[in-house]
Amino acid sequence: MFGKLWYILTLRCEEADRLRSQQALEPLTRVERVAMSAHQLVCKSCRIAANQIRILDEAIAHLRDESSATPAVDAGLPADARDRLARTLRDAENSQKKNE
Repeated sequence: MFGKLWYILTLRCEEADRLRSQQALEPLTRVERVAMSAHQLVCKSCRIAANQIRILDEAIAHLRDESSATPAVDAGLPADARDRLARTLRDAENSQKKNE
C-alpha cells in the first residue's frame, strides 16, 4: 500500500510521458491513472503535453472518419506527378531497407 502511494506522490515527468505513450496502446492500471492525474495537477508541462496528445488523437480520428467517408481522390495531380511521387516513395523505402 505504501509503495503505491509513494509511486503516486513521486511520479516524475519522464514516467508520466512513458505512461502517456503506454496509454495509447493499452489501458493503464488504476494506480497509474491516479498517479497521472495527481502529477498533472501539479505539473503544468505535463498538463500541456497531455492536452496536445488529446488534440492530436482527436484530429487523427477526424481524419480517419473523413477518409473512410469519402473515396480517395488524386488531389488534382497529373498522372506523371503521381507516378514520380510513387517512384520516389518506393526508392526511399528501398534505400531504407538497404541501410537496415
